[in-house]
Amino acid sequence: MAGIGFTLERMARGGSLTSVVGAYGHAVMVVAGPWIFTLIGLAGTSFVACDAGCRDVQVFRSIIIYNSVFALIASSPIVFVSTRFIADRIFMKRFESVMFTLAASLGVYFFVALIFAAPFYGLATTLSLPETIASVQNLMLLGASWLMIPFLGTMRSANGIVGAFVLGAAAMILAAISVPDARPFYLLQSFNVGLALINGVLLWLLTKQCGGRIVADPALLTCARKYWELPMIGLTYGLGVWSDKIIMWMFAPEEKMRVAGAIVTMPLYDTPMFLAQLAALPVAAAFFIHAETEVLRLYRRLFDGIEGRASLKELKASSAALSQFIGSVTIFLFESLAAIALLGVLISFVAVDTFNLQPNQTGILRNALFAMAFNTSAMFCVILLLYLDLRRVALLITTTYLLLNIALTAFFLPHGFRFYAYGAFLASIVEFAMAILFLRRELPWLLFHVFVTNNVSRALR
Repeated sequence: MAGIGFTLERMARGGSLTSVVGAYGHAVMVVAGPWIFTLIGLAGTSFVACDAGCRDVQVFRSIIIYNSVFALIASSPIVFVSTRFIADRIFMKRFESVMFTLAASLGVYFFVALIFAAPFYGLATTLSLPETIASVQNLMLLGASWLMIPFLGTMRSANGIVGAFVLGAAAMILAAISVPDARPFYLLQSFNVGLALINGVLLWLLTKQCGGRIVADPALLTCARKYWELPMIGLTYGLGVWSDKIIMWMFAPEEKMRVAGAIVTMPLYDTPMFLAQLAALPVAAAFFIHAETEVLRLYRRLFDGIEGRASLKELKASSAALSQFIGSVTIFLFESLAAIALLGVLISFVAVDTFNLQPNQTGILRNALFAMAFNTSAMFCVILLLYLDLRRVALLITTTYLLLNIALTAFFLPHGFRFYAYGAFLASIVEFAMAILFLRRELPWLLFHVFVTNNVSRALR
């Protein structure tokens, strides 16, 4: 994804406030476009006229939340593998493999989604047949957008991605305005119209840049086997992000909301956690625009030196520059996230009504904000470890967070809402401590990893 970052970095250096705001706005959409679109859809239902306690709107919101959970968990393993593969192929100027990789990725995701979603919505819920079909369609479309963005990110299509989501949001709003009532089927179809337009534009952009030919490339399967840690990192990351919410939905003794038979959510817990994640987007955009691009620039300088048979002194200087930048940027990003979390905590004392929160949600929000700071910082470290091709270390970090988040959330659950989100908070602290320690341990051994552990220079020849 650093490819598109260079485009946004040039935009951010345009010298005007408009260019900076535009660059960060683009970055936010590239990093979390489907999520932003989902939040717009959920927020828009607040203006829908409904009767009987807005039960139909609650069904729609719950379906969207469930589909968001499954789309992230199911697509993340595929994204980690496919992004690595197409990045290698683009480096070798083999653009014909891009569309095949996309088709294979979508095929795997659709198969997995259909296996799990169709029985759940069709058998475990009380949804009607049209509502079931619309729910499954929504899951397919949402996952497809998550899968296509990394492809376009690698190919530097920033304006196209943002344009797709703007058009999709406009189409969703127009469709929602025209529906005859607020039944889940109509709301889902409005949402699906927007997603379908987004995916259509994203697919058009890809075919415009790579052509429409699908040329089979057996190396994709070889890549998945060789780098088996990547899909596992994606899976543990996705499960880790959502594991505490799933536990709360399943085992919390109170404040849960059950709709359509088997769909259970917990707005008391979910809303503060979602707000906390939103707070991380500005720093994620900064990482995407500035930190990741500079890491790749320094990374290329090192490997250009290897390819150009630079002296050991020159290679050590390049390695030291890369290590120094990674060390400093991780601390800077954590400090930025911690400052945002602290500011959010201070605002929470006076802005409960502004965010439509209940008083007992403010404690959850504060824990969630600090959990966000540590967890997001840890994921930055994981990304940097993957740049160094230290996949097993990254897998250990994401797996540890997943297991700790499950165990600690379950441990604090019986102690009541005052301890909600403590599990995610403590798990994030441990995750970040592991990530920063591993990263700082491995950075001095960068040249050793290049020439011995991973022997990347041989692969580039």
